Amino acid sequence: MGERKEYIVNKALNNNVILAFDKTKKEEVVLVGKGIGFGKKEGQVTVLSENEIEKSFLAFDESAKKEYYQLISQLDSKIIGVSEEIIAMAEKEFGPLNSHIHIALTDHISFAIDRIKSGLEMSNPFIYEIKALYADEFRIGKRAEQMIKDETGVDISESEVGFIALHIHSARQSKKVGETIKDTKFLTDLVNIIEEELSVNIDNTGLTYSRLINHLRASISRMEEQKHIKNPLLDTIKEQFGESYEIATKLGKYIHKMKDVHVSDDELGYLALHIERIK
Repeated sequence: MGERKEYIVNKALNNNVILAFDKTKKEEVVLVGKGIGFGKKEGQVTVLSENEIEKSFLAFDESAKKEYYQLISQLDSKIIGVSEEIIAMAEKEFGPLNSHIHIALTDHISFAIDRIKSGLEMSNPFIYEIKALYADEFRIGKRAEQMIKDETGVDISESEVGFIALHIHSARQSKKVGETIKDTKFLTDLVNIIEEELSVNIDNTGLTYSRLINHLRASISRMEEQKHIKNPLLDTIKEQFGESYEIATKLGKYIHKMKDVHVSDDELGYLALHIERIK
């Protein structure tokens, strides 16, 4: 059964999530576990074993704790509860996430549900990029979509699934969501340059687009981390794929301008290969 501990229930957020006071550690915690909130009342003492608790977390530092408790006092308990279940599911998949996701994701889901109920849908201009770049997070977002439907009765759109994926990815990287969106937009800018130079429109739902944008992300990550790779085909690429290498050079100048990183000839060669596959 595992160690059993006593908790005082401060609030049952839904059937699977409670806000409680840990009598042993003398601290407030949020507990997630199947059925642990069912029938629980404020002030009730409940005994739970380690096996019954899938996830527990503290309310972080004092400033974040205050912000989180303000959310709890203002938002529908169902929304807070389902948000915590989604975060617990994501952490089971990816490991610990930046703790600010407990505030940021909960607030976003609440706002999204309010908008949907008011008939206001927000489009996500980066949905295809999110699906290509953050496929694992998007998969969690799809599971979250059903959880939100089950808990609140509200159907969220694919755009909202994409925003949930952005929040999860940002928490994995300990970045603000705005930074993740900025990084994603930068990649779409690079694709736009390629499309303009080749006078083509790349199907953003297809495998070619997915491969290209993932390669661009990997290449930029290497540049930012100053990881240098050798391209044994560089001379051949320059000779046989001159136009693609020229376009890659333009990309390199743009990357250097926007990111202030060194773009090696070897990286340009690999970019040229991907550009060549699109022609």
